[in-house]
Amino acid sequence: MEKLQVKNTEIQTIDSREVAEMLEMRHADILRKVDQYVEVLLNAKLRSVDYFIEATYKDKSGKTNKSYLFTKMGCEFIANKFTGEKGILFTAKYVKRFNEMQQVIPQIVNELEKTKLEIQKTRAEAMALNAKNRAFKTLMQSLDNKKLSPVAMQVFGLKGLEGIFGVDVGNYLPETEKTYSAEEVGKMLGISANMVGRIANKNGLKVPRYGKFVANKAKDCDKEVESFRYNETGVKILQELAW
Repeated sequence: MEKLQVKNTEIQTIDSREVAEMLEMRHADILRKVDQYVEVLLNAKLRSVDYFIEATYKDKSGKTNKSYLFTKMGCEFIANKFTGEKGILFTAKYVKRFNEMQQVIPQIVNELEKTKLEIQKTRAEAMALNAKNRAFKTLMQSLDNKKLSPVAMQVFGLKGLEGIFGVDVGNYLPETEKTYSAEEVGKMLGISANMVGRIANKNGLKVPRYGKFVANKAKDCDKEVESFRYNETGVKILQELAW
């Protein structure tokens, strides 16, 4: 026996092949009778689809064949054509089928709602990932436009990723030594920043051993200028040379 046909949540139907089995009739005979009923209904300007909905199915050979979908009203229509035991048994069978369908419908609706929510969730996750990818691309482009030291670029990139993806990158940040600007060194030694620079240039102190070059914004404009920051070793050497 064919599985019962549930077309949607508003109209439940039973395939004419199953109706034929219930009535123990040939499917061709059922189709012929329904064709006649449909013609009469249409001639009377009544909606035949309230009872019988024309459909098709494919047999085992792949051939497309005609069939009908019987609504509950359509089954009642047919039941009234039979009397005695045959009519009683058919009524019992189709009523049982429609009750089964009524129980199945909420399950189908729940599954559809669940699938809809999963699709919406997947779409939202995909959109969020695309946004993060765009932000990451922008971050990498900004890195290319900045004149930063390798360590500064590494820190900038990692902190940017932390902001985009919400991942703690603390354990991946490079260890950096304390450095001082010429102004800060000058205050410590009691000399001007220009004097710090002259001493450093004269003695070749602006090398990685004593500090690093960094990009800073100029005081009088937005232009970035390169300056040297001194580490602890550099400060000690400057102190010795300044005295």
